[in-house]
Amino acid sequence: MLNDDYWLDAWGCDSADWHYIQSRLTAKRLVPGEILWPVGSCPDQLVLVRSGLLKAVFPKEDGREYIKEFFWQGDAFFHYYCHLSQAPSPYVLTALEPTALYLLPLACLSQAGSGFPAYERIYLELLKTQLRFKEEKEALLLTLSPGERYRDFRARFPHLLGRVAEHQIAAYLGITPISLSRIKRRINKG
Repeated sequence: MLNDDYWLDAWGCDSADWHYIQSRLTAKRLVPGEILWPVGSCPDQLVLVRSGLLKAVFPKEDGREYIKEFFWQGDAFFHYYCHLSQAPSPYVLTALEPTALYLLPLACLSQAGSGFPAYERIYLELLKTQLRFKEEKEALLLTLSPGERYRDFRARFPHLLGRVAEHQIAAYLGITPISLSRIKRRINKG
């Protein structure tokens, strides 16, 4: 589990800024399968992942899932879509493993405004990180073949192999589990 000072260092906060954040954090633990953000909610919290693994999923009525992203230890994020559009969430955020989080109401940061100098820097860092992930995922889905997507996933996320089920990797890559199985067989024959 991450030390509380991880984000202090990651965000370049001074001790007063970090004390302000820490005093407003709420610890939460999730068990596998537990939902943090259901479809239709509009969460207004910053999530800091201390340990564990989560998935953001667009569920379909026929039972299929499209995985938007995975979040793991060290990630910090909020529901960008809800925050920017004030519209309900089209996806669900669910724990895949026992997960320890800190939650921080976004209002705590925005209300601090000029009284909290690190706010704009942290907010901008979070948005830049999310934009980079969106660009990378868009490029992955639009420019790579299914086999190349799987190779890219293995190269960029080796720590997720063995932690994420094959059908979930397929759902992230935008392919069927059968296609993923065939791709893996071709790669293993090499």
